[in-house]
Amino acid sequence: MPSGSAGRRYAQAIFDLAQEENKLEQWSKDLTAISQVFDQPQARVFLENPKTAREKKIQFTATVLGKQVSPQALKLAQLLVQRDRFAYATNILEAYTSMWNRLRGIEIAHVTTAIPVDEAEAKQIQTKLAAMTGKQITLDLKVDPDIIGGMVAQVGDTLLDGSIRTRLQNLRKQLA
Repeated sequence: MPSGSAGRRYAQAIFDLAQEENKLEQWSKDLTAISQVFDQPQARVFLENPKTAREKKIQFTATVLGKQVSPQALKLAQLLVQRDRFAYATNILEAYTSMWNRLRGIEIAHVTTAIPVDEAEAKQIQTKLAAMTGKQITLDLKVDPDIIGGMVAQVGDTLLDGSIRTRLQNLRKQLA
């Protein structure tokens, strides 16, 4: 299982380079492509096979990603394969995206509701969370009927739990 801190270290180095070269968007696209390739089950089986020569794995990476990503990103992908760290690709992408969003003043709000919300409700949630945080909000909506009603929102380290399930649990504790 890849380490989140190792992924963040790679992401920080890439982010610093991307900022220096003014290629933040290009690196975002490249890291997305690398992550998508390395997350494919067939690619994973091939890359995880200890009987496959490392040179073949590096060549595979060049063949699959060569025309999709920049030369620097291809070198990164090959380095990850060479060091058996290709599983870090998703962690690197997530950490990089988080850094880039922070730079742009964007926060991801992970919002869970009991039933699907329509576009107008989603916009209303987004507006209220933006007003509360003072940041531009991008919603990541999920549906979980187990919360019964209301919503749970996580923005960064802040958790806002307005679910009926939590209210019922708190009421149970008070009555016990």
